[in-house]
Order: sequence, then structure tokens, then C-alpha cells
Amino acid sequence: MKHGADIEHWATEFMGKTRVEVKRERLKRLLAGLHRHPDSASLPVGSPQRILVQSHERNLMQEAVHLGYEPPEQVLKELGLHLGLEVGLGL
Repeated sequence: MKHGADIEHWATEFMGKTRVEVKRERLKRLLAGLHRHPDSASLPVGSPQRILVQSHERNLMQEAVHLGYEPPEQVLKELGLHLGLEVGLGL
């Protein structure tokens, strides 16, 4: 995942600060999900594998945002998540 290092750094740091066990488990699942697939940029353009991994990356970003991660605006635009935010849809 292109932005996985940022999310991984944030999740690791946040996991050390939180004492809520449920949130810690969700952060562990998020970290495991980051390493489940290769970076979508390494896969052939237009291939089913790349489309699947990009969908997985969007879901991981949504989960990270739901847990409190604040990605740069450019990241949201790249993943197409800004459109939902602009029309008032929650992640």
C-alpha cells in the first residue's frame, strides 16, 4: 500500500497510547491487513488483481480514518474517498 507506512507508523504509535482493548485489537487487525496484499502499484494496470488490491487499500484507509487517522487531503483524493466526504457521507 502506497500510504501504508504512514498508517503503520500512526497505528503503532496510537496502539502504545490507548488502553482500550477493543481499539487495540482493531489496530492489530488494521496492521495485519496492511501486509496482506502487495502494493497495488506493483501490479499490472487494469488487472483484476490490481483492482482487488486497490479496493482493499480503500477499505483499510476507511478503517484507519474511522479509528482516528487523519490522512493528508491528497491521499483521500487519490483513493477517491473525498467525494463521499464532500456530499456528507461518513466513512
